[in-house]
Amino acid sequence: MEAHPRLLAEHEHSHREGADAVLGHLPLHPKSPASFMSAGVKLWAEERGRRLSQPGADLTLQDLLTGQISVKREIFQKAAGFDTNFTLGGTFGNEDLDLGYRLLESGCRIDFNPYALSYQNYVVKPRQYLRQIRESGQADVVFARKHSNQASEVFVPHLSGKLLRSEVWRALAALRPLSSPLTAALRSLALALVEHGVEGPKAVRLFYEVCEMEYWRGVHEAGGMPRSAAVRVLSYHAIRDLRGDTVLEPYGTPPDQFRGQMKALQRLGFHFITAEQFVRFLHEGGRLPSLPVLLTFDDCYEDLLEFAMPVLKELKIPAIAFAVSGLLGSTNTWDEAIGAPSLRLLDGNGLQFLAKNGVEIGAHSRTHRPLTEAAVPELEDEVVGSVQELEACGIGRPRMFAYPHGVSNLAVRRAVRNAGLQAAFTVDLGCARQGRDPYLIPRIEILRQDTGWKFLWKVIRAT
Repeated sequence: MEAHPRLLAEHEHSHREGADAVLGHLPLHPKSPASFMSAGVKLWAEERGRRLSQPGADLTLQDLLTGQISVKREIFQKAAGFDTNFTLGGTFGNEDLDLGYRLLESGCRIDFNPYALSYQNYVVKPRQYLRQIRESGQADVVFARKHSNQASEVFVPHLSGKLLRSEVWRALAALRPLSSPLTAALRSLALALVEHGVEGPKAVRLFYEVCEMEYWRGVHEAGGMPRSAAVRVLSYHAIRDLRGDTVLEPYGTPPDQFRGQMKALQRLGFHFITAEQFVRFLHEGGRLPSLPVLLTFDDCYEDLLEFAMPVLKELKIPAIAFAVSGLLGSTNTWDEAIGAPSLRLLDGNGLQFLAKNGVEIGAHSRTHRPLTEAAVPELEDEVVGSVQELEACGIGRPRMFAYPHGVSNLAVRRAVRNAGLQAAFTVDLGCARQGRDPYLIPRIEILRQDTGWKFLWKVIRAT
């Protein structure tokens, strides 16, 4: 992007006229290499500039794509700036749409200034463009999950006027890896033609069809067009081989078994979701990818850091871990009382490490006693006290709770709700669904005996 000498002056002018944020015009740089792709960029920029320069023109979602934007400092800070989840790992797309949409939703005035110019020296190669379009499909899924009321709008440019073709490309994406030879051949043919200077109408049309194919491939890889779906919540305890222990053996999943289970679910098309996505799903009607799974761990044993965390990082799986706040750095005293061996629990530093690496920390009471046996004053200590102690560890205020031993009653659930927690989990078998009590969320408890097809059947049959 090359700035016009008056770029900043024009932005300043619009702000003085009352704008909270300003978008400028993005014409093609005259020195851009000539190609069908740069010609397309030129037409897009000119049409956008003409349309937004009309009196009373409304900004659409796609107009928030920015090559330049200025925002008042206090408004930018209040909006918490750009959401970097959109560009993790250097991927492409939608951090600008997200910011612009949040500004519009907050009531900010966004003006288009056609004289605020930055010229696009368009040097993107066809192969790069295909990668970007695939990543933009992934980014559209992330955007639609975050802004569920825009879940259909964001996909409109790839649906409007080309429904039949979009259905074909979506079907091929869903059939991967069976469709891989066909899509790979189409991609190779299109690239071979345009990279060797063949820019006739048929070659260009083939290339843009392959672009649509890559877009829907990206959408599929990110979990598909978001929808309201039942969530399978998996519950693990120790990630350790406890073979031979008469009390805890069923609750210890060997590390290799755990790794195999996570990889098997991903191969079957299940998509692991974050705690944030789950909260939006419960309370805001947020949409999720196909076959969504939420991964949870109870108790926060040290083996979570030693054995589970490497798997989660390798496979990029988010999770929630529920900590017993009054026993951080201690042992599982509730099991020791019935003859079980001592297992070390994570301390505050261990919880901080988890929180910094994609694992949200939830509360699991202060002492792990069955809360149905506690008097009302004791309930407040067990619930509110656990929230306060975990927050004091520097991991933020917990927003979810797991009932010790999976049991609760009306008084327990009322104490959890009054503590400001947004969800609470049992170990009753089933799936989480919108419209159900968020303080009675069922889970699928995974035990040592759940190996191979038994594990998959247990997960798949849950309803």
